Amino acid sequence: MANTEEFHWLPEDGMKTENKPSIKTVRFGDGYEQRSPNGLNHSLRVFTCDFKVEANERDSFEKFLARHEGYKSFFWRPPGINRKIRVVCRTWSATEHITYTDFSCQFDEVVI
Repeated sequence: MANTEEFHWLPEDGMKTENKPSIKTVRFGDGYEQRSPNGLNHSLRVFTCDFKVEANERDSFEKFLARHEGYKSFFWRPPGINRKIRVVCRTWSATEHITYTDFSCQFDEVVI
């Protein structure tokens, strides 16, 4: 993969992190079941966050997301996590204000 870009904007307070491990379950009779992870990277996170982007940064922010087209991954360092992780942003929205724009983004953690 070519040089992977890094997303450098910081989200507003209140970022939501969702954990939903992918688990295979086999059910047997009498209420018994066997559970196992669905693959090596079965516990990836989803981050929902808001960004307040000043007017002079708005184009850079939007072009960054558009350039990755909802499927190309990039590096991001979420608040409270001491390392960069690889994510994709499949969906985002913008609310325009006079001097800034509020963006709402969903970052899905990915392996590559």
